[in-house]
Formats: sequence, structure tokens, C-alpha cells
Amino acid sequence: MYLSLVFILLISFAGAMLESASLQNVKNYRRADMTRAVESIFAEYQKELWEVYGIFALEGSYETGSYSEELLKERLAYYGASGMNQEITRIQLLTDQGASAFYEQVTAYMENKYGLDKVKKLVGQTDTWKAGEEALQNYERDGAKTEQELQELLSQKEELPEEENPLSHVAKLKSMPLVDLIMPKGRVMSKKSITLSEMVSHRKRNQGYGDFSDVAGSGSTISKLLFGEYVLEHFKMASDSLQSGNGNYNSGEFVSGNSANEDFSDGNRGDMAGAGSLDYELEYILEGHASDRENLETVASKLLMVRFVPDYAYIQTDPEKKAEAEAAALTLCTVIGLPELAEGAAQGILLAWAYGEAIMDIRTLISGGKVPLVKNAEDWKLSLSGLMQLGSAGENVAADSGKDMESGLAYREYLRMLLFLKSQDEVGMRTLDMVEQNLKIRYGQTFFRADACISRVEFHSTCNLRRGIMYDFPTYFGYN
Repeated sequence: MYLSLVFILLISFAGAMLESASLQNVKNYRRADMTRAVESIFAEYQKELWEVYGIFALEGSYETGSYSEELLKERLAYYGASGMNQEITRIQLLTDQGASAFYEQVTAYMENKYGLDKVKKLVGQTDTWKAGEEALQNYERDGAKTEQELQELLSQKEELPEEENPLSHVAKLKSMPLVDLIMPKGRVMSKKSITLSEMVSHRKRNQGYGDFSDVAGSGSTISKLLFGEYVLEHFKMASDSLQSGNGNYNSGEFVSGNSANEDFSDGNRGDMAGAGSLDYELEYILEGHASDRENLETVASKLLMVRFVPDYAYIQTDPEKKAEAEAAALTLCTVIGLPELAEGAAQGILLAWAYGEAIMDIRTLISGGKVPLVKNAEDWKLSLSGLMQLGSAGENVAADSGKDMESGLAYREYLRMLLFLKSQDEVGMRTLDMVEQNLKIRYGQTFFRADACISRVEFHSTCNLRRGIMYDFPTYFGYN
């Protein structure tokens, strides 16, 4: 009797173990079916997005231009995950959270391509860039105050003569469009423009949902630098087309020599000649205006101030130029019988002279030359007499505007600084604007929408194993 009872218990235990193993085996099969189906779906990534920009994403409209999560579920069934109820518990598109998924993929791509050692050399410059931005803001405030005091002083007396007056001449220059002053001779300004309301950064977008903070990366100085290098590598800028003189992109090498940029190659930029929504893509990514002209104008105005501050700082230390400015100021003030104003007028002339030199610097940069961060007497290009010709119909100072300085920085490197100082969200979304436009126009992907591109997703599957036994489980996949 006792042995019979033990035998029955052993048989029951063995049966339970077999049933448990059988159920576990069925669960494993269903999980494997789901994993295989999900991986098969995400193997259908958007080919051109990867080949041109190195970004993985599942195009969620399947070339229809109409994003739908039902298409994902249909593809799951097609790849063997049928017989299960599928629910998407969280999904992330490239454009969600200020293009954070796109930003993470870009930085991972660049890190894998170049490693961190080659970008770490730029880290030491970032503090200088930030300090320069603060100094620029302080100078804009203090400089405006100085100019206002000078104008108030002069307004109380008889005005200075217009002829041979650097102050009045630079006032006229400031009233002119800056892009007209910096445009290299023989070059034509791009007239291309876009409709901002059609850009992914402006229009109503598809939105993902759910929290991916458990798998998402975090922003850092390194990631900002890597993203900046990616943008510099993949998109055109004004100096590219303006150097060629025909409005088309000139593929070329990154700045070499002492540049911190020398380890980065040109990637796919050489394939980007010709058609495009804008010619000055980097300028758009920085400023986000509708036309090439507006974007170049805004970038040039920022670079003008970036250059004006060190130019003005240098000219204050040059005794010859200070003496020349003082002599010119004394002459002007003597004409109106107010020599006591000469000291203030001399400072005004130095300000005007530095402003003109900064315009020459931007010309040099746009023409493909280099400009040193800190100048000396040999680097200075503009004479005081040349300042009076600047912007006039018969000016003859432009011939020297492309003068190259081996120790200087190129236009690209000044843009690197501006890119670093911009917010991640702004740069990320505007970069996607250009990605979307280029894939549509240059590569014929007319259906492509960045806000239909899936980067991460998690499914919750529910299935009936047998005899009413239900099983539910999650399946996650992400390109990041």
C-alpha cells in the first residue's frame, strides 16, 4: 500500500515535470517565433538612409507615405508571429524628444567610424568656445554702450564731415546687407529656398510613446562634438559652392595641417553635387531660415562678431594703427573746431576699422581661406584708406580678401564652434530636415518622412498555448 502511494506520487511528479517542460518548450517556440519576426521586420531598414547617412531606421509607411502601426503587425504575422495578439507598448521615432534617437545613432556611428581619441583633441577647445561666447555677449553690451556714448557726445556739437570719415562710412556699411559685402567677386548667391511649414521640424509630426530612458544614451560634450563632425562631413556649406563659382558643391578635403579636423574624412559629401532643396545646408542647420540667403546672412553676422572682438582687441595694441586713427580723428575734429573730441573719435575709428577688418575676414573664410584666431601686424589685411573704399562700387580691396593664413582656421572650423554652441534639439531636428529633403530630391525617395522612421519598439504578445493556458511576454528591438 505504501509503495503504491509512493509510485503514484512519483508518476504524478514526473507528469507535472513533463507538462512543465512541455509548456516551457512551447513558450520558447513562441518567443523564438516573435524574436525572429521582429528581427526580420527591422532588417527591412530604409536602405538609402543607411547608405547615404549611416542611420538605421524602419520606414514605418512601407513606401506609402502614410505611417501606420498596423503595418508592423501585418509584417509580424507575415514573418511567422501569427496566432498571437500583438500590442505595441512603446515605440520611438527618429524625431521624438528633439530627434534624440537620431542624435544617439549619429554619435554611435561617428564613434565607431573614428573612435574617441580623434575627437577628444577638440574637447580642450570647447571651454574656449564657451568663454568666447560669453565674452562676445559682454562685448556686444559694452560696445553698444560705447558707441551710444560717442554718438551722444557728437550729437551735442556740430556733426563730423562725411568726406573721409570712417565713422560715417562704416555706418553706411552696417545699413547694407552683409551678404553683399562678403560675397567673393564673380560668385553668385544661391537663390534657393524651402517652405518651412513642410519641414519635419515645423509640421505636425507622428509621435511615438513610452519611456526608453532605460536604453537611451545621455548627452555629453563628446557626443555634441561627434554630432558636429557628422554634420560637417555630410552636408554642404556656403564656402563649398562659392569657391567653385558655379553654385555647385566642390568636394574637397577637410582642413589639414594643424587643424584638429585633420583626422576626419569627407564621407559621402562628394556625392551631393547638383540638386538639393538648399545649397547652404550647414547654414540652415545652424539658423533654420527658409532661404540660403537668410541663413548665410545670419551665420555671417555671427562670424562677423566672432572676428570683430579679437580684431578690435588687437588693433588696440598696435601703436601704428592707433596713431593713424588718432591722426585721422584729430583732422576730422579740427575741421569742426572741436579737437577735444579727438580722443573719443579715435576710439570710434578703431571700432570702425576693426569692423571693416572683420568683413574682410568673412570674405576670406567664404572664399576658402583661413583666418587666425588672434592676429598680428602681418595678418592684418585692411588699411584705413581701404576701409573707406569697402563696399563701394569701385572698391579695390577685395583682391586680398582670399589671402590664406597657414596657421589660421577655415570657415568649416568656425562653423564647428557655432554647431557646438547650438542646442541639441535645434541641430538634430534641422539636420533631419535636410536628410528628409535630400532623400526626396537627390535620391528619389519621394515617400520618405523622418517622422515615420522607427528606431525602437517594444511589443507585448499574448498567445494561447493549449487548453486555455495563456502566455504573454515582451519583445524589444532597437537600432541604438
